[in-house]
Amino acid sequence: MTGLRQGELIGLRWCDVDWTAGRVRVAESYTRGAFDTPKSHRGRSVPMSDQLAGELERHFQRSRWRDERDLVFAHPLSGGVLDASKLRKRFRAAVARAGVEDLTFHELRHTFGTRMSAAGAPLRSIQAWMGHADASTTEIYSHYAPDPAGEAGYAEKAFAIVAHLASAPAPTLPGL
Repeated sequence: MTGLRQGELIGLRWCDVDWTAGRVRVAESYTRGAFDTPKSHRGRSVPMSDQLAGELERHFQRSRWRDERDLVFAHPLSGGVLDASKLRKRFRAAVARAGVEDLTFHELRHTFGTRMSAAGAPLRSIQAWMGHADASTTEIYSHYAPDPAGEAGYAEKAFAIVAHLASAPAPTLPGL
């Protein structure tokens, strides 16, 4: 529900969860064994839905690691970074148990972009939330956008007479 990359989720800390503003900040990423800036080399924030806030709150309450600099998704025993290969393995197992068609962790990110576009979020906002440096990367989600301009109405009007004629009973010829 955030569109974060796997490394950004692994690097997420409790101080990055802004409960008051309803935002999740992406300040760093954990990739190739080190913390670094996100792929775009800039921080960003994404909206946090009430559903996500509730899940994070329940996760926070169950976690031993609750200091502001602790990782949100910390190793349960050490508080350290989760092993990415083990995380991928557990993800694949969860997907299989759920009976979902095989998908990659990164495809969840595409689902975020698609669902946000279908909900009517502006593509510029989706670009910022996903950390795309180039707007053309975000354009792939544009065909999922709803029809806020009512363009389908033009097609309805243009072809209304055709639909009316097609549904009218066929004329009968006298004497037949």
